[in-house]
Amino acid sequence: MIIVFLFLLVVFVGGLVAILLLRPDTGYVLINYGPWVVETSLAVLVFGVALWFLVVWLVARLSGFAFRLPTSLREAVDRRRSDRARDSFENGLLALFEGNWARAESELVKRASDHHAPHLNYLAAARAAQRQAASDRRDHYLRLAALNSPEHEFATLLSQADLQRKRGEFEATRQTALQLREKDPRHPFAIELLAESHAALGDWSALRELLLEPASEGAIIVKRREQLMSRALRELMQQAIDEARLPVLKALWESAGTQREDREVRLVYVRGLARLNADSEALALIAQALSVDWDGDLALLYGDLHANDPIGQLATVEQWLALYGEKPELLQVAGHVCLANRLWGKARSYLEAVLAVAPTPKACLDLARLCADTQQPEEAALHYRQGLELAAGNR
Repeated sequence: MIIVFLFLLVVFVGGLVAILLLRPDTGYVLINYGPWVVETSLAVLVFGVALWFLVVWLVARLSGFAFRLPTSLREAVDRRRSDRARDSFENGLLALFEGNWARAESELVKRASDHHAPHLNYLAAARAAQRQAASDRRDHYLRLAALNSPEHEFATLLSQADLQRKRGEFEATRQTALQLREKDPRHPFAIELLAESHAALGDWSALRELLLEPASEGAIIVKRREQLMSRALRELMQQAIDEARLPVLKALWESAGTQREDREVRLVYVRGLARLNADSEALALIAQALSVDWDGDLALLYGDLHANDPIGQLATVEQWLALYGEKPELLQVAGHVCLANRLWGKARSYLEAVLAVAPTPKACLDLARLCADTQQPEEAALHYRQGLELAAGNR
């Protein structure tokens, strides 16, 4: 602005000088005011007026600058503090990513109060403190983050719950996650944190209830959610088995839905039926499952169950032999069932086939019993000893 004004002034004065040089008559001006009389040429008057406006403008500019000086100095100081706070925050984050926890904590806290978002400094400092196993400092920084930015309480609580989970403080994690769900029941990370804390604390009923909510379907990775669902159901089933509550066990199975196709869930349920003397139901379920797909554990369990029709039980096992081939588990079950039916020759054939391909303590025990029942004590002792050696080797 000053340059423009000076340029115009120079042009104007130059014009006046040109007029004075080119024309001998420069004009005459007389100003009379009271006792004052001013006589001058027109060119000088114009020049004087222009000079007066320039002086007034310069005085106004200097006055404005002097008036704004304190504010400008304050703004410059604030900018300097803000720049230093930003640099300290960035250095702290870099140190945090590099794994230099002590330096990261120092940089993040040093100028946090000057940063435009101090809660970010304190949240990052809390992570650095946790990596140094300083839980007290971590909690202190989390409190400062909440105090400095109450409007971002949700982010602070999320960070707090995540840090608590990583330290194995699952009861505290659960309480924080419940606070988060009060604010946003569908938040994915809050649901994940709550599910993990339920699992770690063994609260299987609460975990299953949470995972059955529609909101959990998109909140937890599909594979992890299926693992948690399976674990919760198996643990609840095992609790019912331990408490001998057959109706509860059956109710859990009926509510399992697609989880009934889960091999581990099905195995826990069938073993529970066997333990609670529901052998007929266990036999039916195993027969149904093995008609579709192979499961060695279910096959072995089938041979230990009491059947009202042992001949039919043996016929089913022989059908599986035709379907799946001479698998060691099926040979062992066939031998055991034949032994129960006092079919000594077939029992020996099946059990010796097991010992030839995959000897087990159970097969040795059954063959020893067969030898004892058929008056062969020396061979029975041999198989008893072989079974003990196998059992000792499997420990």
